Amino acid sequence: MDRYAGLAKIYDYLVAGVDFEGWIDYLEQILRCFNHTPDKILDLACGTGNTTLPLVKRGYRAAGLDVAPEMLQIARQKAGKAGLDINFTAADMRSFCLDEQFALITCFHDGLNYLTEDTDLRQCFERVNEHLVPGGLFVFDLNAVLWLAGTAPGTAMLDEKDITMCWESSYRPGGPCWEIKLTAFVREGEIYHKFTETHRERGYTPDEVQAAMSRAGLKLLAVYDAFTFNPVHPGSRRHFYVAGKPPV
Repeated sequence: MDRYAGLAKIYDYLVAGVDFEGWIDYLEQILRCFNHTPDKILDLACGTGNTTLPLVKRGYRAAGLDVAPEMLQIARQKAGKAGLDINFTAADMRSFCLDEQFALITCFHDGLNYLTEDTDLRQCFERVNEHLVPGGLFVFDLNAVLWLAGTAPGTAMLDEKDITMCWESSYRPGGPCWEIKLTAFVREGEIYHKFTETHRERGYTPDEVQAAMSRAGLKLLAVYDAFTFNPVHPGSRRHFYVAGKPPV
């Protein structure tokens, strides 16, 4: 089973408490800081559309891209229900190739942490550079290295009417990856379907991110402690980055 196929069934349940409208509010603050008004946006690792849909509802022309067809199926259903015309593409953000460029590319909710090799990150940044118009921006977040390393390992369980989940998390001391093994029983009608998936995230330091950007032809413009305009610090849980494609 694809590692996102089971997660897609419960993803919106898991992130029900996330203020995605607040994420787009913050994005718009960043855009105002850089005096940038994008006409077209590409939302990478868009999942079930939780950041793509708010963009379109605010009047932006936005498209979504994700590696998991199961996630995109739900995104399309949500867009259709809301009466929104959004193009969702199933593709790997390390190798996608579209026939258009965008004034803004985004990647939110630690989507880039799922790229666990230096070459993965560089390849993604190269594709971003290829798909940005000159002077375009790339705005994304990453879970911080120290936050991932400080996440307490162990096993936890959630038991509710329609979902029972057990997850075991671990972090390799001195290593770059945090891992979570998720087993869930999800009710569909009178039947509970079981799935087991393993998810891994890698933390990157700002220096590592900047080096990958430079190799891909992007320029680091800013890095913030998430949802503020303050510099990142050892206690930062999440970093927000702003990169640009140099104008011609």
